[in-house]
Amino acid sequence: MVFIHPTQDNTHNLRRLENPQMSGRARRYMSKRDRACDSCRAKKAACRIDRSPPCYLCTLHRKECTFMQPTARTRQPFSNAICPDFSEDELDPRSRLHEVPPVGDSADDILMAIDDGENNPVAGMSEEFTGLFDRSEASIAGVFDDGTWETGFSPGNFFHTSPQLARVRHSADEESPQATCPAVPTERDGPSVCLDTQGSMTAQLLGSTGDMDPLLISRYQYNTSEAFHFKNLSIQSVSSGSNPIQFLMSKPSIFGASREENGCDSVSTLELRQKLESLVPAGIGLRLISLFDRIVIPEYPMLLPPGQLNPKTTPPYLLASAYLIVEPFTKFDEKLCIDLAYDKPSAVALHQIINEAIPYEMHAPKLCIIQTLLTLVIRPYPNPIVLDSGFKWSQLAALIACAHTLGLHLDPRSWQISSWEIFRRRCLSCLIYSTDKWLALSLGRPALLHYDNWLVTSLSQNDYSISSLDPLAWSKIMKRAELDSLLDRVLTQLYSPRSINALCADFRKTVAITGPLLQDLHLWHGQASAPSSHSRPSDQGRPVGLERTLEMNYHYIHLSICRAALRPFMQPTIERSNDTEYVMAREQARIRAEVCISAAVDYIHDLKPEDLETAWPAWSATAFSSICFQILEMAASSVDCKEADKWVACLRDVRRDMRLKADFLPCLHLGLLRIDSIFWKGVENVLHLEEHVRQAFAS
Repeated sequence: MVFIHPTQDNTHNLRRLENPQMSGRARRYMSKRDRACDSCRAKKAACRIDRSPPCYLCTLHRKECTFMQPTARTRQPFSNAICPDFSEDELDPRSRLHEVPPVGDSADDILMAIDDGENNPVAGMSEEFTGLFDRSEASIAGVFDDGTWETGFSPGNFFHTSPQLARVRHSADEESPQATCPAVPTERDGPSVCLDTQGSMTAQLLGSTGDMDPLLISRYQYNTSEAFHFKNLSIQSVSSGSNPIQFLMSKPSIFGASREENGCDSVSTLELRQKLESLVPAGIGLRLISLFDRIVIPEYPMLLPPGQLNPKTTPPYLLASAYLIVEPFTKFDEKLCIDLAYDKPSAVALHQIINEAIPYEMHAPKLCIIQTLLTLVIRPYPNPIVLDSGFKWSQLAALIACAHTLGLHLDPRSWQISSWEIFRRRCLSCLIYSTDKWLALSLGRPALLHYDNWLVTSLSQNDYSISSLDPLAWSKIMKRAELDSLLDRVLTQLYSPRSINALCADFRKTVAITGPLLQDLHLWHGQASAPSSHSRPSDQGRPVGLERTLEMNYHYIHLSICRAALRPFMQPTIERSNDTEYVMAREQARIRAEVCISAAVDYIHDLKPEDLETAWPAWSATAFSSICFQILEMAASSVDCKEADKWVACLRDVRRDMRLKADFLPCLHLGLLRIDSIFWKGVENVLHLEEHVRQAFAS
């Protein structure tokens, strides 16, 4: 039965439905002579038209009455419907319904439906399998007894439900007013394709220099969904014109030989989920996810809106990475602080779950792999006194490689995909770009990403409407984007190998570059420190409107610029004591460094236990260690006893503060250990010191 609300607009239509004789000619349902419209065919509803479209249901629901979709093909056997080019014996055993699907597979994966057009193999499926599909989708999404839906999360369903499930829910809404659906971001006007929700099909970018020229591929005879199908591959076009963009959609079976050769065994999602639940029960998992949404997502909004993680539907390897990164913050949860006080989940076992899945999935990466690797890269070092730089840098390289495969280095705003897919891709892109810069700064490596090769380096104000972020969180993201842009300039202009070679002994060029950078950094700090309408009340003595994470990042960049400004004057082979310009430039650089270090020392002195929620990314440890070593460098290069005494006293105070606060801030351990080891060895036994500096340390 169709429920119709008798509003003023459809009163006349109600009368016509109540009295069929008014319609003149009521067409028969499933009539071969009078074909039903696309909407009625999709819902298997009677399509009644008076003399010309629109039909009654499209009129009542205010839909466009179209007849664009082709008729369904003749029904095929189940095996042919899934993969018509293979016999049942040749099918990938992972695609059989009676077996547990491997990592990344779901009911949506089994269908592998690319479009609703003539080439869709699902169009002719039997009613028995259609019912099975409905039940499988319901189990993924989570249907409750009261008729409401819970948004599911699967590798084919990162942000919201799959398009197939969305159509099922939409139809349910029309038939039953009691059914409710989760809020879905507004779609873009016009037709759009689903790039990241193609089930088990993996989307890999066709690059402009590859063997398949995008200009030639743009001449393919695409169907209505902008897809062209081969036997095991499909071409999905997302942008046409002068710069066409296409993705190669591949079935998982074609990577079987490569995976087997590399020793990547197929592990089912069910097995991994059972292992994970044995380590982290669902109740504890939900509280860990709550910490993830509260602490990690505001800094790295890789999963938006919050609440997308679910112990029952999220890929186990992504859940395991989320549990790993929030483990240090369990003390802030009133229940977890007791539940996990003596029996914390084994980090080794959680890593085993990730390591079982990641090598297999990286042959055909999806966005959930990007989120997992990004979480692992920004995660603090497991041993706070060991900088595992080689492994961390390799993790970043793997993340960037997968991002290139998925086309995250491109700007998708002109693509024919939905608005929420565009925002999700842009958000992940700018987070990867930012992470590359901060990790390069902390490890002393050249950045892997270059501005010319990465189009999305920050979000724009146009992304705010679909971001689901509150104004304060969005304001913080925009401030951080400006700071990340400054860091990019610092690394490029001051710390690239070519820049170092050109500037290390040229103080004039160094001053010409560091001056504008410092000016822009101070301008950003002044604007970020100013109170805003979205600011929360701050603690006594802390800057209003400036988040502590941004403040730490500001001090780190400030220190890096000052280090580069001092570099020409630290060369032991250069003696220009009689050069007035050289002496004045050196004094100016040391004064700027002193101002920078004093602000950083005050920041360390003001640290509190709650700063654990902000000073946790992997590069936090090197930030504090850099402050200590910069003070040591200023002391070692002092020009007289008075200056040397001042810097030695400053270093003593900083070491004392860090030692007192290291118990509740693990990020201080690395810098404290490294600077203490020099004093343990004896400063005079480590550094070549002038006599007045030696006396200052001896006193």
